[in-house]
Amino acid sequence: MTLKDWAIPTITVVFAAGVTVAGFEATAEDTEDLQDRVGQLESKAGKQEVIDLKIEGVEKRLDKMEDLQSQMMALQQQQAVNMAAVCQATNASCSR
Repeated sequence: MTLKDWAIPTITVVFAAGVTVAGFEATAEDTEDLQDRVGQLESKAGKQEVIDLKIEGVEKRLDKMEDLQSQMMALQQQQAVNMAAVCQATNASCSR
């Protein structure tokens, strides 16, 4: 065997190995990039869940406040009716 018969297959194997290693490194980098992106998306999703829960809590409190306000308005209306009846029954001047 001559050096030429020996060198060409060796160079081919070394070149193929280099291409394979470069492919593995590129795949590893892509995998790391994807892991970073997934981590960011999971973080954003977690933050969005917290925001959604806060919004839900605020909506419940607003609904409760609206109910209380409606009850207060009904009570004030009844008080105004009662006051008008008292004023009329006593012939008092209640315009103040």
